[in-house]
Formats: sequence, C-alpha cells, structure tokens
Amino acid sequence: MTSRSREAAFERSQIIRALLLRPLLHRRGRHIRTLDLARRHQAELRRWFDHHLGWQLHVERDHLRLFKIPEAPDRQGIEAPTARQSALYCLLLAVLEDCGQQTVISELAEKLTAVTATHTALRRFDATAHRERFDLVAMVRLLCRHGILAPTGDAGTAHEHEKQYVAGSGDALYDVDHRTAALMLAAPVAPAQATGPDELFDALGAEQGRTANELTRQALMRRLVDEPVVHLYDLPGDQRDYFLAHTDEVLTAVRLGLDTRVEVRAEGAAVIDEELTDLEFPKASAPSFAALVLADRLCGEVESRSPRRTFVSHPRLFELTADVAADLLQLITTINGHPIDAIRVKEAALPVLVQLGLAEHVSGGIRVRPAIARYRAMPGLGTRKGAENLMLFGAHDLPSPSARSSEDGSDDTL
Repeated sequence: MTSRSREAAFERSQIIRALLLRPLLHRRGRHIRTLDLARRHQAELRRWFDHHLGWQLHVERDHLRLFKIPEAPDRQGIEAPTARQSALYCLLLAVLEDCGQQTVISELAEKLTAVTATHTALRRFDATAHRERFDLVAMVRLLCRHGILAPTGDAGTAHEHEKQYVAGSGDALYDVDHRTAALMLAAPVAPAQATGPDELFDALGAEQGRTANELTRQALMRRLVDEPVVHLYDLPGDQRDYFLAHTDEVLTAVRLGLDTRVEVRAEGAAVIDEELTDLEFPKASAPSFAALVLADRLCGEVESRSPRRTFVSHPRLFELTADVAADLLQLITTINGHPIDAIRVKEAALPVLVQLGLAEHVSGGIRVRPAIARYRAMPGLGTRKGAENLMLFGAHDLPSPSARSSEDGSDDTL
C-alpha cells in the first residue's frame, strides 16, 4: 500500500467514525474539513456503508447524512428522551415545516396544540401543564444540539428564557435550518405509510436483492459498530453462527474501517475506543455513584469465585448493597431523598446497571455481565479511565498485536 493510499484509507476511517458518532453533519465549525473529505471519497464511503452495514449515505455540499437504522432500537442510553419527549421531538419536526426562518417556543407550542387537537390518535399537547412545557424545552434543546434550531443571541440568555418559559412567563427566539430538519428522518418507511412503530425500524424493504448471508453479516456489523459490547448469547442464532464462522473477516472490516481495535473473547466482542462506543456512566448523582461502587463490588464478587460464576443471589446482593451503603454514608447521607441503607442502594443503583446492560434480573437474583469489569476500581488509581483499560474483561495490560490475534478464539470465561 502506497503512502497516498494509506492516507486515503485513514481519511475515510475518520469520516466513518464521525458519522457513527453523529449521523448528520453540517458545514459548521469542526465539520467543514470532514464534509470536504467526504465529497472527495463519497463513492468509496457509500460502498463501505452499503456493503458492511446496509446503510445509505447522502452527501451534499453542506450536509452529510448517514441514514442509520439501529439493529436493536430498544437499547438506549440511561439519559435517552422519554417516550413523550420522543413523540414531541417528531411532532416538532413536523410543525417546523410551517414555520419561517425564525420561530419562538410559544409558536411551536401553539402549533403542537393545534396538530394534536386535530389528530385524535395523538395525545394532546397541553401548554398549561408544567411537565409539558418542560418536555417541550428539553426537545427544543435537542433540536439545537442537532443543528436544526439555533438560539438568537448568546446561549446563556436563551437558556434563561427557556427556564422562564417552563416557569410559565417567558419565551425564546430561534433561527430554523429547514434543510437540516428535512434530513433528520432516517426511517426506511415513511411514517404516513407505516402501519405501526415497528415498521419505522424495518430495513428489509430497503434490502431487497441481498442474500441471507449478506443480511446476517450486515445485522451483525451494525451491532458491532453501534453497541459498546456485543455478547454472543444476546445474538440471534444466525448472527452468532456467522460470527463464529467468519470472526476474522468481520473484525478486520471493523478494525480497518473504523481505525480502531476490537477485543474478542469467548463471551463476545467490544470495540475498544472511548470516542466511539465506550459506555460512560450517567452524569454525577447519588444513584450513579452508588451504581459505580456496586459495580466494583460485583466485579470482586464474581472474580473471587472459583470457578467463576456470574450469578449473584438476592441474599448475597443484599449483603453487597449493605457494604456499598456503609461506604456511601462516609460521603453522603441520602439517596433519591431517602436515608441510605442497603434497600435504598439496591433500588437506586441496580436499575442503573441493568439499563446500562451490565447486569440483568434472573430467577433468584441477578446475572453479572462481563462488561461490568470496565468499571472496576484499580488499586491506587480509583475508577479506571481511558480506552486502554476499559476492556470487555477489564484487563489492565493490553497484549501485543500478535498476541491479540492469537487470542481471538480463546475460551476465557468470566
């Protein structure tokens, strides 16, 4: 490979990484160079996304849009919008079509009220309710992060006006980017033609003509690039069989396409890359801190057993949460407004670990999943940071590249 071809491959990998992080990019700030490079490599990029992931790439001078359909749409982050907020987000995109180049929150609220009153199947928007105004502002801010709305003036003033609106006495003015709004929809079926929500994620209509093997490979690849950790026992049978039969081929495509590393063990695979798919705990709060301490306790519980077992019974879990409560009481006195004890810690911390996919409820207790080792505290270092240490099994030292290659088929189990 020549130096120019290596440079071109690196440029394409950086564009792929950028699109996996933000599937809609526009010509603002740090994305200017990305868009210019994407126009130069658009043919190769379209082929890569279509072949490996079954996703379409749309390239314009000022916009770059990856029409990304998640393989497991029910999996979402701990801070994902609620169902009501998600519905309001979609309705906002619809009513923005009737807005001019600028709009205010009160106008958006009026349009939401009108459209939800017209369509009886929709839950009516009530601008007199505090929670409705709160959810509206939350989705307006999300539209701002996606580049569809832009506050006029400085961001601090806009946030203050938004708070006043939630309180019932304010308003805020925004510029509207209609082209970016038009590119937001990524569903393979137009909502007006869908018979139900599931069809909005059904990409099969766009995959006509592909073989069963191609569909299986693309579904597997979508999981690998879009989820922090892929456990083999989570995969459908066809994807698991394909992965075991074509491990080197699949992982080489991920490594080269994303310019990243992948850890593979008997339990599954994980992209080791903080920027792309590494899983962060939610923002600092008593429940998230309790969950982090409990994760460390569960790691120690699992690793101290011989042979290793991932099951933790309810009585043992209560003992561990009692230890966590004792630690927390040295720093804080309440959690979710209640005095700290073993029961409160379990009620606050365990749902965080379950939602992050680090533990799951089973009969008689919980099952600890291998990825929880990412959050084990290291002696003298506190909770570990950095992709080098955030591995599927929490290994502190990375093996050499040659050793990693030889380990791809290892039988290590947690």
